[in-house]
Amino acid sequence: MFRFRLARPFTAEDLPGLRAAAPGGPFLEVYAHPALEQTVVHRPDGGGFIVNRERLRGCPAPPPEQAVGERAYDRALADALAWPLGFVLIEFGPARVRLHASQWGTAPLHLAAAGGALHGSWDLLDVAPHVDAARLDPQEVTGFLTYRGLYSRRTVLADVCTLTERATAEFDGARLSMAYPGPGLHAQPRELRPHADVVGAFERVLAGAVEQWDYAPERAVADLSGGMDSANVALTLARLHPGRVATGAMMFHGPVGAQQARRRAELRTAGFAEDHTLDLAGHLPFAPGGPRDRGEPFDPEEGPYCEARNTLLDAYAAADKQVVFTGLGGDEAMKLRSRERQALGLAPAAVPLEIGADDLPAYLGARAREAIEAGPPQAAPIGPTLWSILDSFAALYPHYMRRGLWPVNPLAAPGFVRLAESLPADWRADKHLLRSRLRAAGFSRDVAHPELAENFQHILNMAMVRHGVDRLNALLDEGAVLVEEGFLDEAELRRAARRFTETGDHRLYEVYRPLMLETAVRSLRRLSSPAGRAAARPGG
Repeated sequence: MFRFRLARPFTAEDLPGLRAAAPGGPFLEVYAHPALEQTVVHRPDGGGFIVNRERLRGCPAPPPEQAVGERAYDRALADALAWPLGFVLIEFGPARVRLHASQWGTAPLHLAAAGGALHGSWDLLDVAPHVDAARLDPQEVTGFLTYRGLYSRRTVLADVCTLTERATAEFDGARLSMAYPGPGLHAQPRELRPHADVVGAFERVLAGAVEQWDYAPERAVADLSGGMDSANVALTLARLHPGRVATGAMMFHGPVGAQQARRRAELRTAGFAEDHTLDLAGHLPFAPGGPRDRGEPFDPEEGPYCEARNTLLDAYAAADKQVVFTGLGGDEAMKLRSRERQALGLAPAAVPLEIGADDLPAYLGARAREAIEAGPPQAAPIGPTLWSILDSFAALYPHYMRRGLWPVNPLAAPGFVRLAESLPADWRADKHLLRSRLRAAGFSRDVAHPELAENFQHILNMAMVRHGVDRLNALLDEGAVLVEEGFLDEAELRRAARRFTETGDHRLYEVYRPLMLETAVRSLRRLSSPAGRAAARPGG
């Protein structure tokens, strides 16, 4: 939740100048939002820390600045690092700057030591202009193309790293170093007591998780796609604040869209304020005239639906909303271990790719295959929240934050994760707990067990059929960066595009994933060009 450019370590005396810096010089900008609070604590020797953190309901806001003695400082630092919600903390002093991230992950902090300074921001697009975006990380690029990405400090840009959850980075004025934390503790399934009220316990834990954050219900929105995760979070908000929290969703089309609309209408009878919806088919990925078609810069990790998602977020901002409650984390919390799936007689979890006998997509070039042979990069240790949700946080928070919105993810709360992990497998299988809670609340089978799968697959298929394959072929005709650099095989990629055109849905990943990354890399390279650097926002 910071943006900065630091030429050297700093002290408390330097802070006022950094926070009111002239354009082009060193600066430190705190991301301000009603859901967040900031404080500076410093010692007599000029060292100290500045923290930006999520507000905890019922906890008085700290003073903007505190001057304390050595012993009181140590206590204040320990308390700040133990904060139960999300935070980023910067320790400062004449010899070094040290950066700490919370266990939540939340907003990312991207870092690059370049041009004699440390550049940092919650937005990758702020940092990219200050590095050479032609330098790609081969393992990250290959991980993206093969759905084998790992949660780690690395990004597709070789000279940009990310401060992962509970990690620490240090800058001494010349060198940036980073240390991963130890692994987080996780629970194991336990045997339930006879007649245990699992649904009741879930409702209490989820309500307690939601009420940790300090927010104004009238200025909050609950994502309500109709999925099990968001529906349960929204239902809790409706019970806590009847008729005061708005809802929103990206809407599917065809029979799936009709089912989604019907189910959402029933869910909204729980008691909400206004509803914000957006037709996905009208905002398809890579649509002509859209932001990515225009070449606007974007992080390849942000997902395929930013055209629709960002338009919906714009509507929330225009309606004066501040906080968006999401269902992120439900898939991870309800996940079954391999041995649990086997014990329940379930098939192994589906893998993203159907990639042939050698276990590699045919479209990979020689450089990508070399990266795979070199072995995976060092991943961050498993934390209190699982990798996939932390990756989602890093990709999605900037889109909300650019619009003055703060996302809240109760199903990723460590307390809820521990509850889910402690449950026997049959309560997690097929999200039985979440479905049971909806049925106990009086909703129909249509809400708790919809017949049609509601996911984005058909939307992405539609986008690739209408626009994506033509766009991919045009990029190949121009000379694709990832082909030239050996990550993609042009002949195999063109063959994949022809197959997809003939079938409309065959092996979607073969056209989508390369198109996404090629487009993103081109946009980041334009951002790091001399013209891009000149136009860069002051936070980069």
